Amino acid sequence: MKKVKIILLFALALTAFSCQNKVGLETDNLLTETFNENEIKGLELMVEYVDKMVLEKTNETNINNAYHLFFEKMSNVIKDSSKFLIPFRANAKYEYLEKMDTTVFNAIWHMSTHTRMVRYQDTIYRDLENFKNLKLKPVGDYMNYLEKLGENDDFFKSLHENINISGDLPTGTAVYFPRNHDKFDFNIPKNRLWAAIYILRIEEPFEMKMKRYLNR
Repeated sequence: MKKVKIILLFALALTAFSCQNKVGLETDNLLTETFNENEIKGLELMVEYVDKMVLEKTNETNINNAYHLFFEKMSNVIKDSSKFLIPFRANAKYEYLEKMDTTVFNAIWHMSTHTRMVRYQDTIYRDLENFKNLKLKPVGDYMNYLEKLGENDDFFKSLHENINISGDLPTGTAVYFPRNHDKFDFNIPKNRLWAAIYILRIEEPFEMKMKRYLNR
């Protein structure tokens, strides 16, 4: 009987923990105007994938605190140009993204698999196949959502404009966001969704990608 009670208590604790950290994207009216119910679920799965990594790397149980700790660490790494924080190894990340709902993936991402020419260690390589690179799409439903947010939120207005101009994650935003993480509450769906997208967008250094590609 004691074992049954312990198991039940553990299950209840896990449920409470899960509910505490659930992002609840369906509570964002602008998001539900832009994406249908199934797409919202797909976005939540993507956020949960990043949540799990952030919680593990920070040893936190509160998701808001975990994101703040993670971005604080990232901010410190940005200050030290000799270091590089890699949230996900490329192979694992690409494997996850390629299994996402196609509509949800295409609403946010563009993944190229062919590179015409690169220079690496004084050698020029041409027509690399299956050399994957992930970028944000400057057009699509997520950009439409950012545009709506921007009507009442200066950060997301700037984010929308800069992605539209640069065609990807702008360098300025890549630096600004982790350095100013204290301005964001990651219990709020729009902030949590962007944080997850921002983290997934971080790619390995080019040298690391090339070394792995050539050693296949």
